[in-house]
Amino acid sequence: MHFSSKLIIGILSALMLGGCATNRSALDIKVPKAEQAQSNGRQVFINSVVDKRLFQISPTSPDIPSLDPSEDQTDKIKMRAIGRKRNGFGKALGDILLKDGETIQSLTDKSIKQAFADKGYTVITSKEAVTKDTYIVDANIQKFWAWMNPGFWQITLSSEVSTDLTVKSPKGTTNQQISVKAADGYQVATENNWMEIIQKSIELYINDLKSKIN
Repeated sequence: MHFSSKLIIGILSALMLGGCATNRSALDIKVPKAEQAQSNGRQVFINSVVDKRLFQISPTSPDIPSLDPSEDQTDKIKMRAIGRKRNGFGKALGDILLKDGETIQSLTDKSIKQAFADKGYTVITSKEAVTKDTYIVDANIQKFWAWMNPGFWQITLSSEVSTDLTVKSPKGTTNQQISVKAADGYQVATENNWMEIIQKSIELYINDLKSKIN
């Protein structure tokens, strides 16, 4: 194929990416179902999950959280924000939110519970049920963001999750940093592709946390 023809195709692809990415989207992200793990006789309580992410107005890198300045910038929106769309030239466009009723905290909470359940822990949801033998988890979310990097033949979608965990147990207190990143190439940034890469990062997060749970 002649170079000029390739260039035209690349430009048309970039324009198509821009045209489908101008508005906000809400995604229904699912956490993988729990395995049928044998109980290890321990129980865990997720005490707190706090979103520590910092948003910037015009970040120098797409992996830094930001929101479309023409849209609402409320704390409720930030709690649901999980990514930012871009056109084929890398220009920031519409936001990617979790579906109404879901937040970054609730999604992370489910992921942490999933990891412990897969390791045989009984997850309790009532603080009144906590005993001296209960494992207690506090989590700070440092990163939970999806972004796009443009390319001539394909784009790259990435999703990164990073948390600092404090786990109190009968054996003492431990601190763990769980940090993962998923990335893959696509022809276009459809909502299904965004969902796929985000869910891949969640699966990586759960598996990494499971590998570090005693």
